[in-house]
Formats: sequence, C-alpha cells, structure tokens
Amino acid sequence: MKKAGGGTVSAVKQIDDTTVAVTLDNTSTTKAGQISDKASDQTGVDTAEVSRTVRATTTNDTNYSSLWNLNDAAGSAYGIDAEDAWGTTTGSGAVIGVIDTGITSHPDLNANVISGYDFISSAANARDDDGWDSDPTDVGDWYGADASSWHGTHVSGTAAAVANNNTGVAGVAPGASIEPLRVLGQYGGDEADIIAAIKWGAGLTVSGVSTNTHPADVLNLSLGGSGSCGTAIQTAINDATAAGSVVVVAAGNSAESINNEFPANCNNVVRVTATDANGALACFSNYGTSAYPATVAAPGTTSYNCSTRSGTGILSTWNSGTTTSSTATYGRMSGTSMAAPHVAGVVALLRAANPALTVSQITNILTSTAEPLGNSCNSAATGAGIVDAAAAVAAAASSTSTRTIKSTTTLSPTISGSSRVGSGLIATSSVSPSNAAVSYQWLRSGATVPGATGTTFALTAADYGRVIAVRTSAECSAQSATATSAATTVTAGRFSKKASPRISGTKRVGKKLKATAGSWTPWPPKVSYQWLRNGKTIKSATKNTYKLTRADRRKRVSVRVTVSRAAYTNYSATSTSYKVN
Repeated sequence: MKKAGGGTVSAVKQIDDTTVAVTLDNTSTTKAGQISDKASDQTGVDTAEVSRTVRATTTNDTNYSSLWNLNDAAGSAYGIDAEDAWGTTTGSGAVIGVIDTGITSHPDLNANVISGYDFISSAANARDDDGWDSDPTDVGDWYGADASSWHGTHVSGTAAAVANNNTGVAGVAPGASIEPLRVLGQYGGDEADIIAAIKWGAGLTVSGVSTNTHPADVLNLSLGGSGSCGTAIQTAINDATAAGSVVVVAAGNSAESINNEFPANCNNVVRVTATDANGALACFSNYGTSAYPATVAAPGTTSYNCSTRSGTGILSTWNSGTTTSSTATYGRMSGTSMAAPHVAGVVALLRAANPALTVSQITNILTSTAEPLGNSCNSAATGAGIVDAAAAVAAAASSTSTRTIKSTTTLSPTISGSSRVGSGLIATSSVSPSNAAVSYQWLRSGATVPGATGTTFALTAADYGRVIAVRTSAECSAQSATATSAATTVTAGRFSKKASPRISGTKRVGKKLKATAGSWTPWPPKVSYQWLRNGKTIKSATKNTYKLTRADRRKRVSVRVTVSRAAYTNYSATSTSYKVN
C-alpha cells in the first residue's frame, strides 16, 4: 500500500500503452478530484480523471418491466436489446414511415408523430367520407363482428413510442419521428394506394399530393396479400430504396413460405419473420426459402399456441374503442406485423447513429449483427437471426458492442457402449439449437483417428489400453461450438463361445482321439490344447490329437481348449469327458 495525497493506492492496472487505472482507498470524491488535478500537472501525464460510475440504461415508463422484447426483461433472453443502444442514440432525427391503418391520438405517441397522409382512395373503405387527404387518423377498421384493430397505433408504438414520460411503454427508437401513412381500412388496402404511400413516404413525386418534406429513413409495411410481387409495387420499392428509404416488410402469418406473399416476396425489402420469448420462430410466422430468403427475425409474440389460436402478444400502444376510437390504452398483439416495427426501429437508430449509411449497408449491419434463433439454424427460413439493436448501432457508429450473444450454439457430447476391444462405442450429443449440424471426430489418446468421423467407433487391438474420446462440433448459422466428451480407457476384449470343444474318435485304448476347438467370436488366431484324465492334465498331451493308453482305461478323458488373441483375455473351455474302454 502506498499513500497518495491523503488516499491509499490499493491497485494499479495497466489498460493499454497510454492508460492506467489507479485505485485509491480512504479518500472522498472531493479529495479524489484534487488528486487528479495535481496528477494532471505532472510531466508526462496528459490528463488524470476520476473514473465515474455508469449503470444499465432503463426508463421510467410504467410498463417497462414487461418489455422483454426491448430489454430482455420478464425472464426472456431473446429481446433485441434496444436499451443498450440508447446510450449512443435513441433515433432522434430519423423518420419511420408506418404504412398501415393510420394512427390514433395517444400520450405515448403524440410527441413523436409528424404529419403524414391518408392514401385510402375509397371513401367507403376509409370511413372518413373522402379519398386521399392529409389526415392519417385511424377512424376504425371494424367489420361486422370484428372490432377495430388499431393496428397502426400498435405498430407505431413498437417502433417509436415515447420513453421516460412516466407512462406506458417505450419504442425501439423512442427519439425517432413517426410518419403515419394510412392505407388500410375496413376492407384492407388497395395495392395502388400502397404504391402511392411507398413513393410519397420516400419523398418521391405522387401526382396530386404535395411533396413529402420529411422523407422516411425507413418504411414499415406490416401488411401483405397473396400472389407474386407485381411490377408496379416492385418499381415503387426500387425507387424508394434508391432514394434512401429502407423498406421493412412483415413475412406474413400463415405458417407457410414467403413465396406467395407480397410485398414480402418483392426484391430490395427487409423480410422479417417473428420469434417468441424463447427465441424460437413463432408457429404462425411465414418463413423464407432459397428463392425468397428471410432477412432477419424479431419478437412477434411472447407465446402463442397455433392449435388454440391464443397467446400473449407484444405490449404496445392501443385504443380501447371497439369500433370508433375511444380512450388511449395499451394492448398485446401477435404477428409478424409486430416483428417488423422492431426492425424498422433499429433502422431508425442506425440512421441516427450514422446518417451516411446506405440501404445496403444498413441491411448488411442488420444481418451481420443478428443473434441466432433458439430453434433454427436455417437462415434462409428465419433470417440471419434476431435483430440486435445494441450490436447493430455499435457497428454503425464504428464502435465495439459489449453485449454477449445469448443464443449461442451449445452441445454436450457423451459416449455409451462397452469400452472393451471388439465392442463399439456410440457418440451422442445434446445440442442447442436442436437442428444445428453436428460433426464427430474420434480421438485416441488425444490424437485424431483417421476416418473415424461417425457416431460409432469400433474398438480394435490398436485401442487396447488407450484413452478414447469424441470431439463434436456444431454449426448454426454464424455460430459454432466444439466440445469433447469424457474419455474412456479401453480394456481387453473378451471371447464369446458359440460352441464348446468336441472330441471325435473311438474311446478305446490304442485308438486316437481328435479335438476340435469349438466356435468362437472373434475367431482366435491361436488355439492350444490340453488333454485331461479325470480332470487332471496329461503330461505332454498338448496337440489336437491324443492316442489313448493303458493309463486311460476306465478313466474319463476330455480336452481343454484355450484361445488367444492380441488385446483379448485368454479364454478356456473344456469338452465333454468320455469313459475309455
């Protein structure tokens, strides 16, 4: 211990070539500041600063503890870790265009909502007595017994609900702006209207509508229909991405491939599948194929049972009205519609962190920093993994993420079977995700056995007395793991007797008897014989033949056969005895 200006130096830690951490005990904060000022004045010291304490980012939103999808709370480890990105950016300055049912007034949204547009051309479908107009308010999409969904309000809250306002929830990018673009009414939406919304949202010219003065950095389309991607909507998407807008599209909720779901099957879009709180692909989620691979996944439900069509959805902003709007509230919904705005929010964070990023650069960051799913290694089907806000923002800001990937590939190999020469060992491995590709390599006293790469290993004389183990490797998307089983020492093999030795010939003095060795597995390369008289060895009678003598008369004669093989325990068996006449 060494005194330093009233404090006691208890530790000195070299961080790098120019930075050293010095720990002082028994000193106040004020005194520590005075000591650092004096140290800064010393020759060769650029600066001396008091190390400050930092804590995990959180918010005062009343339902924040329920937002596992953002902060890995509520017992889940498969959220997108948005809160760890907020130390760098909350998305301020970025614009999220939400192409949906419009939006309702909500205290957790209003501060972030900027002017949008209503692109529903049918007055009957819009229920607002007109066609296109500048008011994107969601007046309700109820139809018959089906209540209004307030879908756009829920999606908007997931993407960019206000944080730290002592109420409700927070969005992925709580500092970003929400630009509501209304295209869905009581009968759904018309493709032509959606095309117009995509173009206008990206800042492109739409006939009869004033130019959008705040083009969206990202357009969220939590919608879809059956069929191939048409030329007109593909052109709109191409034009939007060329203008710098990232187009994020929900994969769909039919538990089938994206191939026949547009605009998910369009090019130049970020295709988003849905996961649950266990990091598994949701049972309802559509999936990508080699022709139309998914891009990334994101939380779309907490838990869901497709048999009962029930579950616990993602919590976000909502409205209590069953037809027309009523009180602002919060609700849970499940679907790839809920997954997409998580990704749209992350894109807003990326643009805010680095406005110079191109659409392709953003897509690459999303995929390269994603976390593998808990139940799939098929990146074409599910996407590169669950979008990771913290890691993505760190990559965009050219910094290093300190986050530990939670959904790592793990495996635990074991060996079963007999460890005797002549027997076989079987390798099994408990692996997560369960469909990770597992490979095997058998080891003899730590060295690889050439060609021994299967799940079984036949023990030979070369293994006798050696230590055998198996090394397994698992691959899942970009994740891999290697583990070696506990070793087993190989013991000598054992013969298995299939038939006992036999004696043939006339059992009378002066006659010759002949012994056969019987039947053994494995067949012994060496067989020795010992003839017996009344169970006692007959001197020098060690061949497979024996001529009976007077000494054998009225005695019982038998033969004992001993089999031998390298790395096997010798085994002896005795024939039936016969009385000599």
